[in-house]
Amino acid sequence: LVARAIHELSPRAAGAFVAVNCGAIPEALLEAEFFGYRKGAFTGAHEDREGFFQAAQGGTLFLDEIGDLPLAMQSKLLRAVQERAVRPLGAVAEAPTNVRIVSATHRDLGAEVQAGRFRQDLYYRLNVIRIALPPLRERRSDLPVLCQALLARIARDAGVAPAPVLEPAALAQLGRYAFPGNVRELENLLHRALALAGGLRIAQEDLGLPDDLLGERDAPETAPLPLPLPLPLPLPQTAPAAEATRLPAQPLPRDLAAHLDAVERDILERALALHRYNRTAAGASLGLSLRQMRYRMARLGIGAGTADAAAEPGEGD
Repeated sequence: LVARAIHELSPRAAGAFVAVNCGAIPEALLEAEFFGYRKGAFTGAHEDREGFFQAAQGGTLFLDEIGDLPLAMQSKLLRAVQERAVRPLGAVAEAPTNVRIVSATHRDLGAEVQAGRFRQDLYYRLNVIRIALPPLRERRSDLPVLCQALLARIARDAGVAPAPVLEPAALAQLGRYAFPGNVRELENLLHRALALAGGLRIAQEDLGLPDDLLGERDAPETAPLPLPLPLPLPLPQTAPAAEATRLPAQPLPRDLAAHLDAVERDILERALALHRYNRTAAGASLGLSLRQMRYRMARLGIGAGTADAAAEPGEGD
């Protein structure tokens, strides 16, 4: 959320925002995923393919969990950052790049540098402006606004309008949870709650939080949370609570697995269309590696569109 806000409030807002989970990409595919490749660079490379740097040209490249990158890839990333140019696999010349890099990690990179697991020069190159984000359990007052923003985005991606709202009891229960997985866990929890709620209101039963992981009801740090105010962001407007109670709830799906597959299929197809069926860029925009993207497309029966003949790194004949 912070990386996306930096992008949307910057002069690069009209450019692409490409999010990459560095820990989710197999080491053998890292260079091709980041820098792209040329036709004939390896067995199965039947056409040119751009990487994350090219997909983010003129915009922002968000490198999540950068501390998980192996040292060999750190060296290549350092050169790309310093020279502002990348050389795709199989290419002779470098191509200039114009991207802003925002990185994040749950690791202590200073300690990783001392241990020899992270390059010191890359650390100083990236550590220009440092933003320390406390864990979600230490800023529970942010929960109302975070939930509103996440629900608006999840509902938009799922084609649900208007976005559901959290009942006060559900919001209070979230305030008692420790969130060991921070905002990512909150987002996954709201994804599930939206699918199970089936209406315009999300109750605490839809959250599915086990009682043994909840704090005390009367703990001062988990006092009743304020209801969210309207966000100053261009997000779809949620329905007021009074209006939501008058609208009929959507029927529950007869087959939850099939319903969730349909939602996921729609999101993947829209991402592919947005990125002209470039699976690398489409997957990156959803936080998926190329391998994860191919797996989901195959499982859901999604064709490759104009990229039918395109092979990816690691695919043989």
